Amino acid sequence: MPDLARFRAKHGPLDERSAEATASILHVDMDAFFVSVELLDRPELRGKPVVVGGRPDQRGVVSAASYEARKYGIHSAMPLRTAGRLCPHAIFLDGHHEKYGEWSDRVATILATFSPVVEMVSIDEAYLDLAGTARLHGPPLAAADKLLRQITRDTSLPCSGGLAATRLVAKVASDQAKPRGLVWVPAGSEAGKHFRPVGHRALSQIARRRFVRICHRCRAKIDLAQSYFWRGHRRF
Repeated sequence: MPDLARFRAKHGPLDERSAEATASILHVDMDAFFVSVELLDRPELRGKPVVVGGRPDQRGVVSAASYEARKYGIHSAMPLRTAGRLCPHAIFLDGHHEKYGEWSDRVATILATFSPVVEMVSIDEAYLDLAGTARLHGPPLAAADKLLRQITRDTSLPCSGGLAATRLVAKVASDQAKPRGLVWVPAGSEAGKHFRPVGHRALSQIARRRFVRICHRCRAKIDLAQSYFWRGHRRF
C-alpha cells in the first residue's frame, strides 16, 4: 500500500486559510494516472487507445482509460466487456496497484517541497495551500506552473492543476484544465457567467460522489476571449 499517511494533512488548515487566501489553493490531478504509469514501461503504446483493468472478456470494470480510448466513450468504472465492444482494437492491460502506489509517493514527495500543507485525497490527486510560499516559489500562479512542470520533468507523468480560493473551485478548475493544463480562477470571479454553469453541474456531481470526484462530463465551453479564466495548455 502506498505510504500516503505522511503527506496527509487535516482538513482544518486548508478550510481555515482558504477564506483569507487569494486563489492559493491548488488541486493537482494526474492525467489518466494508471495508464500513464503503464506507458512508462510500454512507450510503444503512446497515442493508442489503452485500457487498464483487465481483459475485455473478463468480468470487472475499467480502472483507467487513455484519452485516445475515451474518444470511443470508454471511461473509468465502465464494465470491461462494454469497453471492448466500444473499441475492439483497444489495448487492455492488467493493473499493477503496487507500482501505482510507488509512483504516487514520488509525486507526493515533490508536492511536499512546495507547501507544508498537502492533502492527498486519493492515489492520483492532492490539494496544496500555496499561501505564504512566495519567497521560495513566487506567487501562487507561478508556483503552480513550476510545480506541474517539475512533476512531469521528474516523473515523465502528465498532470493538470486548478488554482482558486477554495477547494471546490480548484477541483472544478483542474477538471477544465485536462489534459496537461492549468486553470486559474481569480478570487471573486467564481460567480462569473462563464464559471456559473460549470460550478452548478460540478456541485451536483460532488454531492453524488461524496466530495471525492467530479464526473468527467462536468465540462462547459468557455469563451476564452471574455473568460475569467487564465488557461495555459502547455506541455509540462
